[in-house]
Order: sequence, then structure tokens, then C-alpha cells
Amino acid sequence: IILLILAVAGFAFAAAPVHKHGLTPEMRRQHQAMSQTNKHWQTCKKYLEKGNFRAAAAALGKMQKALAGLEKFQLHKNSEKAEEFREQTHAFKENLSQLGAAIKSKDKIAVASLSQTVSDGCLKCHSAFR
Repeated sequence: IILLILAVAGFAFAAAPVHKHGLTPEMRRQHQAMSQTNKHWQTCKKYLEKGNFRAAAAALGKMQKALAGLEKFQLHKNSEKAEEFREQTHAFKENLSQLGAAIKSKDKIAVASLSQTVSDGCLKCHSAFR
């Protein structure tokens, strides 16, 4: 039975797609920026849940820094919609700024609403362009 399982696993591995292309340095930089952005967003949300506005603001600031140059990213898909991407990028950054202001003023209702707006913005952009 163990040999049968290993054989099936071996066939599954052999059938897995092999990516022959590597990431360009630019795409690698974009991936790193988005990974950092996600890390900081998760940290920000964790601190907001705990009511630690100061730490949430620091994480949000790091997130905004990681997103510098977002509007210049090379799109994985739908590259013909570059203008829509720039518009979404502008709106996303504006929502982050508004969230920062809400965090600074400790406005829990605005923070909750804007946090959802930011999360929705991530999903919308990734579904269209990632």
C-alpha cells in the first residue's frame, strides 16, 4: 500500500506543471512589495482589533511606504486596462490616507468602515489584475 501511495504521489508530481520562466527583476520587486504590503495590512488589522491605534498607525505607515510606485506596476493580466489600474491605485491610496486619519482620531466607526473598504480594494484589484 505504501508503495502504491508513493507511486501515485510520484505521478502527481511528474504531472505538475513546471514553470520554465523566471520572474524578471521588476516582477520580483513588485511581488516583494505586495508581500510586504500584505504583511503590514495583516499587522494593522490585528492591532486595530486590539484597539492599539498607535501600533496600527505604524503598520499602516509601513504599508503605505511599501506601496510607493504601485501605479507603475507591470500588470500580470489585463494590461490593456492600465488606466483602470491607475484609477484603482489612486482610490486605494486615498482610502489608506482616510484610514490613517480615522486611526489618528481613534474614530472606531470610520476605522471599521474604511478597513473594509481597503480589504475590498485589495480583492477587487487582485481579481482584475493579478
